[in-house]
Amino acid sequence: MALTYLSEPQAILPGQSYWLRPVNLIRWSDPARNSAHFRLAGGWMGFSHLDLITEDGTDYCASRLSVHDWLSLMGDKTEAQARLHKLTAPRADFAGLSMAEPHVMGIVNVTPDSFSDGGQHYQAQDAIAGAIAMQEAGATILDVGGESTRPGAEIVGAEAEIGRISPVIEALTRAGHIVSADTRHTQVMGAALRAGAPIINDVGGFRDSGAPEMVAEAYHLDAQSGFAIAMHMQGTPETMQANPHYQFAPLDVYRWLEERIQVLLDAGLPLSHIAIDPGFGFGKTPAHNIELIQWTSLFHGLGVPLLIGVSRKSTIAKLSRDEPASERLGGSLALTLQAVHGGAQLVRTHDVAETKQALTLYLA
Repeated sequence: MALTYLSEPQAILPGQSYWLRPVNLIRWSDPARNSAHFRLAGGWMGFSHLDLITEDGTDYCASRLSVHDWLSLMGDKTEAQARLHKLTAPRADFAGLSMAEPHVMGIVNVTPDSFSDGGQHYQAQDAIAGAIAMQEAGATILDVGGESTRPGAEIVGAEAEIGRISPVIEALTRAGHIVSADTRHTQVMGAALRAGAPIINDVGGFRDSGAPEMVAEAYHLDAQSGFAIAMHMQGTPETMQANPHYQFAPLDVYRWLEERIQVLLDAGLPLSHIAIDPGFGFGKTPAHNIELIQWTSLFHGLGVPLLIGVSRKSTIAKLSRDEPASERLGGSLALTLQAVHGGAQLVRTHDVAETKQALTLYLA
């Protein structure tokens, strides 16, 4: 399925599916901003126009028009205002962090075989020291994982994964740091929550049996816990890069994430405790990944905070000069800033100090 831009917008029929992508983005502090601009997710960007995307069964069709013209076009004004509200409403604080500014999530891989830094933080004391250094460099969330999800990584049992991450989570939370547990297994989620992690960052989108209920239960026991980040991944780490295929990646991913949000809501988790991640690099080709970054603003239509993780991913090398993971900082920063320009509130990285510096200068 292709995406075709039309010269004239199509009328939306009752019950017809459509999507909105904020475009013509400028900084909310830009003196050129005027009454035509709307604030994106209550953050640092504004938009004056929208791409209106519809589906005709074989293709996606898009047209670009101002927000005011779109509102005039829509017959159901109540529904249109609700859609606009989802794009503009300030997001609730996530794990105590204001979503009116971007935050850096530092990657703490307690593994011997992660694609970029495997072994660097494999021992608990090294992981704790590395995480604290990331926090001092500007990370506001420390993402602790005990299973590599790179293609071909060894399969780690739940007990081994728990043994790797629990001591690290306990030490960091006791010291007052905000920790997310990077896991796709319900049993590990339970251990991480008990160890004090308020956030579960699941690359599988909470598809493991009982996973949504596990996080919802944590929320109901303590409203300061039970935060969920649901990521899109096509397939599993073992199969995701075999032959990634989409009709149009941003919209396919959007629809999948919308379903996962509903699953979490049905389990009893409030919208204020949910964030999403389009899954850059997880079951996508370089072309798919670039489309996701270019269409970052689309995902604000889901009404929740947005995390983007591009750090040192192989797409950078494939589109550049086949650099090893340790030499992909420039590409990581370029993609991160594109995502933040699209309003992404959370960025996940190995290179905290450099990412924080780039964001500070971008937002200055």
